[in-house]
Amino acid sequence: MAAAVPLTSRPLDFVYFCFFLSHIPASLLLDFQILYPAQYVPSFLLDLRNWYIQFSADPLISGAARGAGELVWFRCFAWLELLFQFPVFLLGMKGLWNNSRSIYVLLLAYGASTATTTLPCILYILKEKSQVTEAQLLILLSSYIPFFLIPLTMAVDMTFRVHSKMLSSNGKVKAE
Repeated sequence: MAAAVPLTSRPLDFVYFCFFLSHIPASLLLDFQILYPAQYVPSFLLDLRNWYIQFSADPLISGAARGAGELVWFRCFAWLELLFQFPVFLLGMKGLWNNSRSIYVLLLAYGASTATTTLPCILYILKEKSQVTEAQLLILLSSYIPFFLIPLTMAVDMTFRVHSKMLSSNGKVKAE
């Protein structure tokens, strides 16, 4: 059996691991608030959300918080994050930590799903930019763009890894 390659020696895997790790508190404390029953949201979470909205003027979080009907798509994305993406954070971290190739397909699906759902968020922010200051727009874009680029990179990277794995296990990619 080959010696295990530490996570810190796999730069992209290390970035993905840190990305998942940092995403867990953001999801639990901010993103999922629109899904929690209002009576169960502790005041410190409401304070955090209100501070974030005041600081960034995020039209998605503020719109969803006040129940804006035109943001039903954003609420659907939050459910997708809770039911699919959040479990992948945990499974992905474990698989990356253990250098498990069996996690590649799930990370490919996660990357494609997340990039696909984050792009409309970025475009919505750009559409609503007249509602925010230049500084707030910069904050918003610097908050959302990494959540698009890292999963997109992950999807492309995992596609190549899966393809390579298929080549090495089959000698060639089988045509369907």
